[in-house]
Amino acid sequence: MKQKKLKSKRYVSEDTKQIQSLIFITLGVILFALAIYFLTDIITKKAENKKIDFDYSSCTVGTMFNRPYDEYFVFAYKASDTNANEYKSLISKYDAKEDSIKIYTIDLDANLDNKYLSDKSNTNPQKPSDVKINNSALVHIKGGKVVKYYENLEDYKKVLN
Repeated sequence: MKQKKLKSKRYVSEDTKQIQSLIFITLGVILFALAIYFLTDIITKKAENKKIDFDYSSCTVGTMFNRPYDEYFVFAYKASDTNANEYKSLISKYDAKEDSIKIYTIDLDANLDNKYLSDKSNTNPQKPSDVKINNSALVHIKGGKVVKYYENLEDYKKVLN
């Protein structure tokens, strides 16, 4: 003889349904918050492991007169110039010398500095707004004032070699 089991449906009140849905929603929010927390933790740990390099040898025309050294050179040129590689080579060879004066570079192709390009150079600028450069320039600055201003590759080679 087989006995039939009757499933009895339990009566669930409306209040019980609301409490159950509240518990499920709360658990869902807690799980979501934990997932965001751990995901953020993983991302920030990856970001901490990345090395950030700053180029302390470059500046802008706006800051070329207030560098932390008393005496230094500023070499301004367009990175797109046909002689750009030769300029970079001169700068790196000069920088490798033990007795070299600090040298900063300015990329005149950059949006901040391209407004200082001009057909005629100002060889004795007193402040950033006076700066006018025709293609490239090597400026020797001492005490915040321009001491020498060079405009051609031959002069750059004489000074930096």
